[in-house]
Amino acid sequence: MSDNQSLEGLLQLVHGLKRNLHEQIEQLQLDIAPMHVRVLKIISRKPQCTAVDIAGYLNRDKAQVTRLLSTLITQNLIEKHANPQDKRSQYLQLTAAGQAIMDQVTGLDANIYRKMTQDISAKELQDFEQIAQKMNSNLSS
Repeated sequence: MSDNQSLEGLLQLVHGLKRNLHEQIEQLQLDIAPMHVRVLKIISRKPQCTAVDIAGYLNRDKAQVTRLLSTLITQNLIEKHANPQDKRSQYLQLTAAGQAIMDQVTGLDANIYRKMTQDISAKELQDFEQIAQKMNSNLSS
């Protein structure tokens, strides 16, 4: 397989995954953008999550993250709590409404994962995950 075919295959996979996720999120009629869903996922997975954590994970600047968080706060999906170790930052936490959305999204993610990995063996998935991690690491260095 040529370099171009491999790269094209990866781009098609990423595009297909994003398209499926966006379609599923739209069907839930959540009234938030997919990027907001990504932020909710980060907050739900990382204890004592801060805006700096989100900026680093999403590779976005602080102003972009601030706008995303502002929308989620306005919609009562997240709330801020004081960080006793650093008075300049605040911990972010899902509200009950934010957790309800995450419960729905978790179900969607599981469905998409099942769809995407059907007819693929556990060994093939393990190999793919290792290769994907190496590729990601190569791009980060």
